[in-house]
Amino acid sequence: MLFGLIQKSKKEDMATTSAAASFLKSIATRRTIYALKPELPSNVTLDDVEATVQEVIKHTPTSFNSQVNRAIILTGEAHKKVWDQVVNSIPDDSGKRRPTSARDEAYGSVIFFTDDLVTEKLQAGFPAWAAAFPQFADHSSGAAQIDTWTAFTEMGLGAHLQHYNGYIKAALPADVPTQWSIHAQLVFGVPAAPAGAKEFGKNEVKVYK
Repeated sequence: MLFGLIQKSKKEDMATTSAAASFLKSIATRRTIYALKPELPSNVTLDDVEATVQEVIKHTPTSFNSQVNRAIILTGEAHKKVWDQVVNSIPDDSGKRRPTSARDEAYGSVIFFTDDLVTEKLQAGFPAWAAAFPQFADHSSGAAQIDTWTAFTEMGLGAHLQHYNGYIKAALPADVPTQWSIHAQLVFGVPAAPAGAKEFGKNEVKVYK
C-alpha cells in the first residue's frame, strides 16, 4: 500500500512538473512579431479573441482585489481610424513607420486601461497606501498585457505591444469612459514572418538558504 502511495505521489509530481514546463514554454514562445497579416488564424474567431481577453481581465490579480483592469478590442474601421490618428499626429516620417504598419498590416488591437475611479476610491479608503495605488494599477495592467499576449501566441496569433497612449486616446470610440487611463496597445494578426533571434543577458536567480 505504501509503495502504491509513493508511486502515485511521484506521478502527481511529474504531472505538476509537466504542467509547469508547458506554461514556461508558452512564456518563452511569446515573442514580438511586427510582420503581421490583417486576418485571424483559420481556427480562431473574433468571439474567441473577445472571450480570451475577457478571461484575462477577469482573472488577472489586482491589489486589494480592486479589479481595476479594463480593455477594449478594435478591429476593422475602428482599428484603422485609431491608428490613422496616430500616424497623422506624428510629425516625422521615421516615427510614422510603426503605427502605419499597425494600421495597415494588423487585424486589430487590444487597448489596455485601468479605471482611475477605482484607484481614487482605494486611495481614499486606504490613505496609508495612497501613493502606491497608481503603481499597483500599473503592475496589474502589465500582468494583463503579458497574459493576453501569451494567450494570443497559443492561439496562433502574432502580436507586438505599443504605447502610443496619448495619440490613441484622442481617437477612441466616444463611449469609452474618460476616467480610464490608457496603458498599452497589443497589436495582433496572423504572423507574416517569425521573430528574429533573441539574445539573453546574464540575469541569474540565486537561492539563499
